[in-house]
Amino acid sequence: MIHPAISDDDGFTGLELVITLIVLISVTALAMVYLGSNSVPDWSRMFPGGLVAESMYMSGDTIQLTGNVYGFPAVSGPNGKTIVAFPNPDTGQLGIIRPTVSLFMGSTGAIDMERLQVSWNNGTSTEYLLRSPSTTLQCPNWTISGKYNLLPGRTADSDDWLEPDEQFELTLCPTTGVSPYGSVRVTLSPDGVAVPLKIARTVPPRIQPVINLG
Repeated sequence: MIHPAISDDDGFTGLELVITLIVLISVTALAMVYLGSNSVPDWSRMFPGGLVAESMYMSGDTIQLTGNVYGFPAVSGPNGKTIVAFPNPDTGQLGIIRPTVSLFMGSTGAIDMERLQVSWNNGTSTEYLLRSPSTTLQCPNWTISGKYNLLPGRTADSDDWLEPDEQFELTLCPTTGVSPYGSVRVTLSPDGVAVPLKIARTVPPRIQPVINLG
């Protein structure tokens, strides 16, 4: 008896079945995450290589301090590439803090700096600073005063997403400065579940034009 030829296309192979199950499980997991958060993913936020820059919302602490923090007197005028304007200038007080931040090594997401919340605590009260996109910083506010890339021969792109291999220099100033021997604590809180970065420093006894706060 001659049996009809059996085609390889008559059903799933074992490998095809495994791949299909993996795809279905992945899609279901993503749907549960976004439905559980009552939000819709923003597919316009694309990361180099086509990946959606959402991992900063899914993972924990991703932002870190890079290098030392520098302080400056509460003086109006040019400060680096930024022009600072104080409502109550005082050369005897610390009025400007300039940290540089980056992502932890190995991070694959990005932090939207437009959604970053910044607070300034002088030991007795807390003031929330708003971001100023202008090169003129009207205190109390903060701005991105510099963007750098860690890779040789490359520069940071023009957007305000802090991405792997990038460093952002921030300039922050409150309404009034902090006197010598006083304390200041700046908290940078990214949107999502990332752990806030807290920068606490003690004002030195003498206010100099440039102060290395360590």
